[in-house]
Amino acid sequence: MKARAALGRLARTFRTALSAERPAILMYHRVADLDHDPWDLAVPPALFAAQLQVLSATRSVVPLSWLVRRLVEERPAHRMVAITFDDGYVDVLDTAKPLLEQHDCPATMFLPPDFVGSAAGFWWDTLARLFLATPDLPTLLELDAAGERRSWHLPGTSRRIVHDEVWALLKSMNPEQRRRALARLIDWAGLPGEAPARDRCMSLLQLQAFSRPDHLDIGAHTMSHPSLSQLNATDQESEMLRSRQWISEHLGIDPVGLAYPYGDYNRDSMAAAAATGFPFACTTRAGAIRPGDAPYALPRLAIGRLEAGAFERLLAGHA
Repeated sequence: MKARAALGRLARTFRTALSAERPAILMYHRVADLDHDPWDLAVPPALFAAQLQVLSATRSVVPLSWLVRRLVEERPAHRMVAITFDDGYVDVLDTAKPLLEQHDCPATMFLPPDFVGSAAGFWWDTLARLFLATPDLPTLLELDAAGERRSWHLPGTSRRIVHDEVWALLKSMNPEQRRRALARLIDWAGLPGEAPARDRCMSLLQLQAFSRPDHLDIGAHTMSHPSLSQLNATDQESEMLRSRQWISEHLGIDPVGLAYPYGDYNRDSMAAAAATGFPFACTTRAGAIRPGDAPYALPRLAIGRLEAGAFERLLAGHA
């Protein structure tokens, strides 16, 4: 019943957000079939293709930077939609790009450069493999975090509960603390240190193959994907500036905009985005774009595993 009520609230959010055919920014992460996807980051390729077909038939799919400029200039943007991807997964190049090109749909990918070409992949995927896909684990896990030792007993505690609690701890760590904690976890579980190829961020060569300015654009997702609201103003600005410089130096392009990792941001984040030269920044706040929305706090609609009919009803603003 709780799940049904939650789905009902989500449906009402989407119906309200997309009424009057307001413009919207859609948020994706991966286009892949995954056995374990605790945060619903992946859309299977067949569903993504069906969603693109619906978009092509019912909406005007435009580049995100073009849409934002139009909104800032207070020009009409009815029925317009922009597609975004966070994190720069390899499957966005291998699977999403051909489908986007087939349907002539532009998109923007927000990149955290610290992960580019990393064989270790993304730390949250390591946790999913460790807790949700590893058959046999030791019965006791101990982890130092924030000056105290935390412990969990398996199988006495649900693996999903342990996964979520460890995820929250690692999210709050700085990159070096997180690296040490991950090394401890990998050793504890007896896992290889390298991530499967499909779970990695693109390499530099792959990013160059993906990029097609004004059609397949690249934005910044900070340098190391921190929770910005936990950083002071100076460190937030450093994260944004370094990501901007990396993209400019290594890809020869200016990032079109910024997306806040995890959707975590505050007033310092918005000020830092403006100070470092980004023309806009995206959140994970659900909703279509309303008149007066700040360009440094743009909402996005997270799109999951929706069949074509459900996706079309969502866009039409119906139940």
